[in-house]
Amino acid sequence: MNIHQADIQLAAAKHLRWMPGSIVITGNEIMVEGWALSVWDAQDQMRFLINGSDFAHVEWPLESHDLLVPFGDIPGAAASRFRCRHTGQAQRDLFVDGFARLSITGRFGEHRLSYRTAWYVADPARELPAPSPAQIQRVIGTPDLQSFLFGGATIVKRFEQLLLDRFDRTLASFQSILDWGCGAGRLTRYLTQLSPKVTGIDIDADNIASCARTLPGARFLRVDLMPPTELPAGSFDLVVGLSVLTHLDEQVQDAWLAELQRLTCPQAILLLSVQGLAQMSLYRAPPELHLQAHREGILDVGSNSQLEEVIEDRSYYRNVMHSHDYILTRWARWFDVLDIIEGTAGNQDVVVLRRRAD
Repeated sequence: MNIHQADIQLAAAKHLRWMPGSIVITGNEIMVEGWALSVWDAQDQMRFLINGSDFAHVEWPLESHDLLVPFGDIPGAAASRFRCRHTGQAQRDLFVDGFARLSITGRFGEHRLSYRTAWYVADPARELPAPSPAQIQRVIGTPDLQSFLFGGATIVKRFEQLLLDRFDRTLASFQSILDWGCGAGRLTRYLTQLSPKVTGIDIDADNIASCARTLPGARFLRVDLMPPTELPAGSFDLVVGLSVLTHLDEQVQDAWLAELQRLTCPQAILLLSVQGLAQMSLYRAPPELHLQAHREGILDVGSNSQLEEVIEDRSYYRNVMHSHDYILTRWARWFDVLDIIEGTAGNQDVVVLRRRAD
């Protein structure tokens, strides 16, 4: 057995646990299809939950020989697909406080850390106008609107629960939230449902203009490729940055971390995502890449073309991997690195940082 490949597969089973492939809402009915993995729970012990209650109809396990390619060492990978259906008395019954929470658990059900693998779907009646397929593709690499929406809702709700779990704080308790690298507003559209104090910044002028037109609950600012920004020092007490540092080389990374230090007030919290083993399992990345990143600390795999139509410097936007040891040491120049939680930022790891007092 290749121990590195096995570790990557185990990261998917432990930290992703399951993945929805399709979520369809028709009136007061929701249907979910996807796959689920488990190392220790027998398949007949796994539960499929909506808002903490069992789905009314579950087909499981279904054949999934395609999953033997990425997850061949995980028990039951050949039969790990599922299909669920649930009907509420009315559509609003599915969306508690505006969101439906979807979970797959062991037989004991949900607990205080279940949010880390839950997926969240926003009430369609409350959705704001969607960006164009091209704008979505620049953010997530595919024009798939459904993935854009339930991925954004999931990350915001997981971040909300993380803040409650670790700091006993709601999103609304923060005075000013920065969505750094907001793109097409994938997070901002849901952050504004939970807090009225959100600013989104990005280097993509087209996406920033679109967000300003369609997401009235936040303010937006286009920024240059390199800091500083025109924002005042100490402006924010919470920063979220999804898959930004995964695209910056070390020199640019350091400049932006210094700028985030300038923009945050003492004791501010930052939630910044990086690639990890869980995402590598989905991308079927060779273990040699992670081994090289582990040895070097930061690994620039090459240029990324997603933004080449909207930025002039085509060498700026990269594909970058970090080791946890590197983050814990180098990023400590600017912040206290409190934790790295695997697979919680969608499929990426979330780095939890705190701005030190001046």
